Amino acid sequence: MTLNFDTHGFHGPAAWDTPGTRRAFRRRTVRHLAKSLGWVALWWGALFLTLLLPVEASVPMALVLLVIGVLAVVALGRLALGWRMRRILTVYPWRQQSGAVRVTKGKDAVFVLPDPDNPEKSVSLKVSAGLFRAWSHEALKEYDEELWYAGDPRFACVVSKPPGPSDLGYLAQPTAYNPRTSPRRKGLSPEARRRARAIGARVAD
Repeated sequence: MTLNFDTHGFHGPAAWDTPGTRRAFRRRTVRHLAKSLGWVALWWGALFLTLLLPVEASVPMALVLLVIGVLAVVALGRLALGWRMRRILTVYPWRQQSGAVRVTKGKDAVFVLPDPDNPEKSVSLKVSAGLFRAWSHEALKEYDEELWYAGDPRFACVVSKPPGPSDLGYLAQPTAYNPRTSPRRKGLSPEARRRARAIGARVAD
């Protein structure tokens, strides 16, 4: 299969039909399913242990249960994102972009990608640093050298490290799916609107 790695537009085969994409998606699904099941099993194990311990030990164990519960919810949320990622991969082609990653002073990662309808302009998608993760240039080096991405950065994208597709990740604008925000309205071609709606993103009429 010949891949079209233009840095803009929507032409080319869907990423889902590109060799290696489905295998990478299955690996991601299996990995996050294993993590989710592991955290859930650990929570139930900790709960059973708490019931066996003396009352004075229940307070610290309650904190342990809370932490494990939060981690389990996060893992399940990442697993559920696979459904949205699959829709993106079936609608958009892969693109390549080098030098697309920035790291802010707050250790947030920012992916700067071209606007598909106006490639002279760029669109930024931010991945915030979390309690257990602060981004660094070294951690994002592979993404910056040759980022593979499928999607529209004005809404949502699936990203991959080179040589892609592998180690899939997910990026989205806050306005793409959150009903408490105003959906994007301006600067969208009919094709961009059609594809955004196909992945379930919010688009103003």
